[in-house]
Amino acid sequence: MLTAVKENDSSYEEKTTDYDGLWKDLIEELFREFMQYFAPDLYPEINFEKGVTSVDKELHQLSINSKKGRKYPDKVVKAAMKNGGEKYILVHIEVQAIGKEEFAKRMFKYFYRVYDKYSDFDIYAIALLTDAKHKNHADKFNYSFYGTALTYKYNTFKFHEKDMGELKQSSNPFSIAVLAGIYASKSAGKSENEKGKRYNFKKELVNLAYEKYDQHETYLSALLYFIDFILKIPPEWNEKLYESLPLALKKKEEGNLMGMEKLKDTPTFGRLYRDWKAEGVEEGKREGKREGKKEGIKEGRREGKIEAEKNLARKLLERNFSDEEISQLTELKIEEVKRLRESLDN
Repeated sequence: MLTAVKENDSSYEEKTTDYDGLWKDLIEELFREFMQYFAPDLYPEINFEKGVTSVDKELHQLSINSKKGRKYPDKVVKAAMKNGGEKYILVHIEVQAIGKEEFAKRMFKYFYRVYDKYSDFDIYAIALLTDAKHKNHADKFNYSFYGTALTYKYNTFKFHEKDMGELKQSSNPFSIAVLAGIYASKSAGKSENEKGKRYNFKKELVNLAYEKYDQHETYLSALLYFIDFILKIPPEWNEKLYESLPLALKKKEEGNLMGMEKLKDTPTFGRLYRDWKAEGVEEGKREGKREGKKEGIKEGRREGKIEAEKNLARKLLERNFSDEEISQLTELKIEEVKRLRESLDN
C-alpha cells in the first residue's frame, strides 16, 4: 500500500500538498513506465522480469551533513541488466522544483555516498525539475581547487521545456502526470479565476486518463489518485467535478475494483469508489441466487485479501521487520513470509 496523501476536508490549502510524496508514490507504482518515459535509452537494457528493488530505505542512514533540506535521496532503485548475467545498476531519482547550484551539489553528495556503499553498481541519476515557470536549472556540479577538479553531470527532465500538445498525444501514463505537474506549478498561488481554470484543466485530465486507460485499472487508479491530489480544488468544486465524470466511469463494474481501492481516500474519487462498492453489493445481491456466481465472488475477495496481506508484508520486509513480526501483523504464515523474503532477495 502506497503512502496516502490526505486532503483536509475542513479547509482548502494548496500548501498542504506533498508534491514529492505524490511523485515518489507514482514512480514506485509504475517504475517500468517511468523508465520507458524518462530514460528511453536505458529502458531496453533493463531486465524487468527479474523485478526491481527500492534501496532508498537503506540509504537513509547515509545522512548528508547539511543544515538545509532533505538529507537522503528521494528514490534509489536496484535493477538487473539484460546483458550482464548478475549485473545490477542503481537508478537514482530526485524530484525538485528548481535545480539551483546548491541542488547540483546535493546531487553529487548523493552520488558519492551511494557509490561508496554500492561501488560495484553503475548509477543512473535523473532529476525531475518540476517548476514550469523556471528555465535556468543546473545539470552538473563542478569542483576545482589548484589542479584538483571534477565535474558530476546528471540527467534532467525540465518541465518548462515540454509541449502540452505532445504530452497529450503520448501513450505513456507519465505524460499525463507531467501535464498535471506543469499546470500545478503554473497555477500555484493564483487568483480564484485561476482556480476555475485549474478545475477545467483537472476535468480535462481526468477525461483524458479515462479515455486512454479505461481498460487498464493500474494506470487509471494511479493517475486519478495523482491528479486528484496534485491539482487540488476547493471542496465545493469536488462535487461539481464528480457530477461531470464520464458516465461509463461512474458505472464501472464491481469486479474491476481491485486496482481501484487506493482511491477511497481521495477528495473526488473517494465518493466514486464508494458508489462503485455500493453498486457492486447490489449487483451481488441480484446475482447471488446463482451459487456458482456467489462462490466466484467470494473466491475473488479471498484472493484480493491475500494479495493485500502480501503487499503489506513486502513493505514490512523492506523495513527490516522479522518474519515472526510480519506473521503477527498479517494473516500470513511464517512459511509464506519466508517465501516472500526469498523472492525479494532474488
